[in-house]
Amino acid sequence: MAWNTGAPSPYWLPKFAPGEVSGQPTQGFAVPTPSGQTWSQTPWSHKEGLRGYINRYAGSVPGMIASYQDMLDRMYMMLPRRAPTGAARWGTARQW
Repeated sequence: MAWNTGAPSPYWLPKFAPGEVSGQPTQGFAVPTPSGQTWSQTPWSHKEGLRGYINRYAGSVPGMIASYQDMLDRMYMMLPRRAPTGAARWGTARQW
């Protein structure tokens, strides 16, 4: 008989680690890099919980982010480098 000693997954973890089931023992699935919009709406306590999850399982799962800092670096790389430029006002395209 095998005992699964993983702590129960919190309700918010499946949002970041697809494959985890809320309330079931934590398995350690890969975490894709979240979008900036998702990250900005995530409470601090969930961010810290995700930090612990990633640091606990990092390296043991193929395709998983190497560390919490690596995830933050990947999110930073996805930011736009400068403000969009172009038209002063938006409207339909002119036909010549």
